[in-house]
Amino acid sequence: MDSFSLHPTYFGDALEKAINTVHPERKPLIENFLYEKSALLLYADDGVGKSVLTLQACMQATFESSKVFGEFNVPQSNNVLYFQMERHPDESFERMRHLVDIVPFNKDRFALSVSLQGVDLQNENAKSGALATVASTINEIGFVPNIVAFDPIYAMTRDGLETAVACNSITSFFRVIQLVYNCTILATSHTNRGIRNDKGTRIGKDMYGNRFLSAFFTGSYHIEAKPDGLGSDWKLDKNSQRNLEKKFELMYDASNYQSLFLMDGKVSKKDKLENYLKSRKLQDLEFSFEDMLKNSELSDSTLRGYLAGHLKKSVLTSSKLSKGKILYKYAG
Repeated sequence: MDSFSLHPTYFGDALEKAINTVHPERKPLIENFLYEKSALLLYADDGVGKSVLTLQACMQATFESSKVFGEFNVPQSNNVLYFQMERHPDESFERMRHLVDIVPFNKDRFALSVSLQGVDLQNENAKSGALATVASTINEIGFVPNIVAFDPIYAMTRDGLETAVACNSITSFFRVIQLVYNCTILATSHTNRGIRNDKGTRIGKDMYGNRFLSAFFTGSYHIEAKPDGLGSDWKLDKNSQRNLEKKFELMYDASNYQSLFLMDGKVSKKDKLENYLKSRKLQDLEFSFEDMLKNSELSDSTLRGYLAGHLKKSVLTSSKLSKGKILYKYAG
């Protein structure tokens, strides 16, 4: 249901239509990682590699059936507009030159822009100009993006993100973009400096930003460099829609800028679900939604998407218990 441009306010028939046509679950753009009309923040210390990680994810998101970081499925090709908010674009082009040889990528669905560099969203005239720049950029590239990335957001205001004014100027800008283009926002930022322990090491680092910044995003990851420097640890910090991977590790190859999911010989969560369903069928046993969640470790939203998608005709309702609990059988 993409009707904001037609009905900024919903009531009567328009409200009824919106309720009846909205998707029951958020549509995955990158399963277990990024969902439609959501907002995801990735934050990390300087030098951890959040920009190249974000760039790789955005590139792979343009190609249907791609596995972002070798793990997270892209159900269908996405249009991506990537705003590089600081430094020369050659930095991104250098990384992309290596990545295009090893990850699926559709150049016709990806645009990189430096047109917003130097903007100060705390200035209302500048904010209006930035919105106009976004519109003209979309007109220039010839497609409407469903993923708009900003890397990094601390370059978009004159004050630090510890202030409410700076954070509100950014989030209000993002809200307009989301409502006008029905898109997902993907953004990067820094950690704060934390405090020093008795050994002089800084600890307790978290997201650098006012609480109003955190409130806007539906999900956030704290990315930390692995102790050996050969990859990154991702820890879920916020998950409002209960559809994101809780924790994972990536291995980094400096020769080509690619990061890959560390599996350690483990089967994927989708395979875990399929194995569990087959075992239930062999034993002719019923099972619940919670059983599938527990044995697959999939997110609630992803599992519901599977049940409404490729498992719709094979996972069948078997019986209903008291208090509305449903039991299923597998007919695959």
